[in-house]
Amino acid sequence: MLRNVRRQRSHVVPSFHNVDFTKDKLTQEITEMQKKMDMVGNSPSQNNLATVKSYKEMISSRHALINNLSRQKDERVSFGVDRRF
Repeated sequence: MLRNVRRQRSHVVPSFHNVDFTKDKLTQEITEMQKKMDMVGNSPSQNNLATVKSYKEMISSRHALINNLSRQKDERVSFGVDRRF
């Protein structure tokens, strides 16, 4: 008889207490990508256009992550779930 090897991990709860460090790291990555994008964007070759597009997508995804972290932390606080263990 086969059994489920994956165990339920109900004890694993994401920590929203160190969100500022994550936000700072994402902001730093965004700044670095913008600098690289500005350096690549000066010459209009096909490869450079694709690279600039990739940088724009990565930057927008990091902005979305920052917004999502803020929203989730605010939701946890408003529902009283923001307990420290």
